[in-house]
Amino acid sequence: MFVAGIVAEYNPFHHGHAWHIAQTRAAGATHIVAVMSGATVQRGEFAIAGKAVRARMALENGVDLVLCLPTPWSCARAQDFARASVHLLGGLGMVDALSFGSESGDLPLLRRAVAGLRERGVEEKLRAAAGEGKPFAQARQTALAQCDPAAAALLRSPNDTLNVEYLTALAQQGSTMEAIVIPRKGAGHDAATGGAGFRSAYELRKIFRAGELQAGDCPSGQLLLEEAAAGRAPVLTERLDVALLARLRTTTPEALAALPDVSEGLEHRIFTAAQQAGSAEELLRLAGAKRYPTARLRRILFHALLGVTSADFAQLPAYLEVLGCNAAGHELLRLAKQSATLPIVQRRRDLRRLPEEAQKGAALEYRAASLMQLAQSAAPQ
Repeated sequence: MFVAGIVAEYNPFHHGHAWHIAQTRAAGATHIVAVMSGATVQRGEFAIAGKAVRARMALENGVDLVLCLPTPWSCARAQDFARASVHLLGGLGMVDALSFGSESGDLPLLRRAVAGLRERGVEEKLRAAAGEGKPFAQARQTALAQCDPAAAALLRSPNDTLNVEYLTALAQQGSTMEAIVIPRKGAGHDAATGGAGFRSAYELRKIFRAGELQAGDCPSGQLLLEEAAAGRAPVLTERLDVALLARLRTTTPEALAALPDVSEGLEHRIFTAAQQAGSAEELLRLAGAKRYPTARLRRILFHALLGVTSADFAQLPAYLEVLGCNAAGHELLRLAKQSATLPIVQRRRDLRRLPEEAQKGAALEYRAASLMQLAQSAAPQ
C-alpha cells in the first residue's frame, strides 16, 4: 500500500485535476486521499458549489477518501492554508507522500527556494523590501532573487509558490511524507483554456455563473448541472454584499484590527471605505493600494462577514472530517482507527464527542456552510 495525499479546492473539479490524480497513480499511489476546501476558498469567497457535490466529483474521478479543510484555514494566506492541510494529512497517520501540481516540475529547485527563504540574509532583505511598501509576496521574491534568482523565479507562479509552503510545512512539522511533483497540464491559474484543452477552474466558474456550462466541460459535470437545477449552485458570494457592508458599517476600526492579516493601519482604510461603498467590489477599489493585494483584502472582508479573528488561527484543525469515500477509502478509514492522531468525524453527531476547542473550530465551518446557503442561486426562503 502506498498512500498519496493531494490538497485541492476542486472549485470545481476539472480535467487538470483528473490528470493530476492519474499521474499520482502512475507514480505508484495505490490509494489517494484529498484534503479539500470546505465551504470557503482561498480567494476569499464561498466555493462555487457545496462541499458534498465537489467531494463526489473527486470520488468519481480517482480519489478514494476526501477530507475537509475547514474554515478559516481554507480561506487563508498560503502559509496557513498549507500548514493546516499538511497537518490534516499527517493526522491520518498513513499518508506516504504529498502529491502536488507544479508549473516548473522541478523539486530540487523548489527545495532550494525553501532553504533560501530560511537564510538569515534573505529574511533581512525581505524585511527591508517590505519596509519599502512592497506587498509580502513581491518583497519575498525580491529578497530571494538577490541570492538565488532561479529559485526566486518560482515565486512568480501560483502553484509553485504554494508548493514552497507545502515543503516548508512538511519540514516544520517533521513529516516523513515524501513529495511527488506532477507537472501541470492545461490552463494556468485564473486563465482560459490551455494548450492541452483543459478549462481552468476560473473559466469553469465563469461559464457556470453565466448558465453556459455543459456536462462535458469538466469530469462529472452533470453533477454541477443537477445542483444548478436544484437551485443550490452556482453559489454567488456577492449575494451577501449587503450583509457584509452592514457588518462593516456597524463595527469599529478596533474590531477590524482583530481580523487576520490586518496591520499597518489597514483597519482604518477598510472602515472608511465601508462607509462609502455600495458593494464589496467597490469597497475593494476604495480600500486598495499597491501594498495591499486584492486577494488579501478580499479574505479580510470575508473574514469580517464570517466572524473570523486572528485568534481562530492560534490552533491547527483538531479533527478529520470525512466528506466521502469509496471502497478503498473505507479500507483507509478502518486502518486509521489505529494510526490516526486526530479524531475522525464521519457524522455531525461525532462532533459532540470532540474536545471543546475542536467543537469551537467545527462551529466556524458550519457557520460558513450556513451562510453559504444564503448565497445559493435560489436562496432558501
